[in-house]
Amino acid sequence: MSDSTQVSNRTKHKPGDPYGPGLIESIFWFLGTWGLHLFGAGLTAGVFVAIFSSSGLAWNDLIVLEFLAAHQMTLLAGEQFVFVTLVLIAAWFRLRGNLGHRLSSRPLPFQHVFLLTCLVIPLSTLSTALHQWGMRGWNSLLENVPGLHAMDTVQSMDLLQELSSTTPLWTLLLVFAIAPALGEEIIFRGVIGRGLIRRWGLVGGILLTSFLFAIAHMHPVHALAVFPIGIVLHYVYITTRSFWAPLYLHFCNNAFSIMKSTQTIPSAENWNFTAGLTITLSLMLFLSFLWITRVRYVQHDGKEWTPPRPSLELPIEIPVTLTFSSLPWRLTVGGLVPLIGFLAATAAHAQ
Repeated sequence: MSDSTQVSNRTKHKPGDPYGPGLIESIFWFLGTWGLHLFGAGLTAGVFVAIFSSSGLAWNDLIVLEFLAAHQMTLLAGEQFVFVTLVLIAAWFRLRGNLGHRLSSRPLPFQHVFLLTCLVIPLSTLSTALHQWGMRGWNSLLENVPGLHAMDTVQSMDLLQELSSTTPLWTLLLVFAIAPALGEEIIFRGVIGRGLIRRWGLVGGILLTSFLFAIAHMHPVHALAVFPIGIVLHYVYITTRSFWAPLYLHFCNNAFSIMKSTQTIPSAENWNFTAGLTITLSLMLFLSFLWITRVRYVQHDGKEWTPPRPSLELPIEIPVTLTFSSLPWRLTVGGLVPLIGFLAATAAHAQ
């Protein structure tokens, strides 16, 4: 079975259309993410200080700090709003507009949405295992280099757990799941990855982009846990040829972490060899299903067309059709067996 979507060729080809940044420019984009966060935090804090000053309260540094601490969640929301807005503007200018075409925002078929959803628990669990393994080494390192304790203050999960008891779930999802997913995906998959893959090929471009994506999370152990997530996010972007795929998976992964931190769902952090084996098998199985059902370019003569350089943009001058193969639903749903086995093994281990 297959599903096809005819590509529109109305857009005129513009000589010198941007292919995205090279390595040096990508590093500046990477550094810019921190700069935009700092700018957003400073701008939002400035607005709050102005509100505080206009309220007629006595000016006192301690009182101002207490005022800001009491509105911490609102500060974070304002900072994320500024960050995402500036990212959209910067990407629009860098890619010369038409972000829908540049990023390939084609709708996702239901089967791909199902497969992406099935990736969430395996991917998040393996990331958690890497984080636990990394923290053991990190704690040993702290014993010899106490000065590194300062880096532990930049872990967002600690802030999330602190706010979870007093903040509604929908607010946590908006600030810690939706906004970061949108802003980071535009920067790392839409802009940086776009340029690095064209220049370094699929493997080199994905690894370089994922490395920058990982260290953007600042804490070394967090970066270790995030690195494979970055690889999978780019993999699903390439196989589905839709920006909605990494955006959806990124959001779901963040939302899953939020619900674990708020104990909305049980955390499966302590798992044995059997659980590890089954969750790895589940991850590989669904990644394989995505590859089998990947979106391909097919010309009118039935031959598959491959762009001369890796790109997710729809071709303009060559009439092609977007086609993907559908797996039988019995086989697709059967892929849940290892995942169910993992959950059963985890539950048995916890008793």
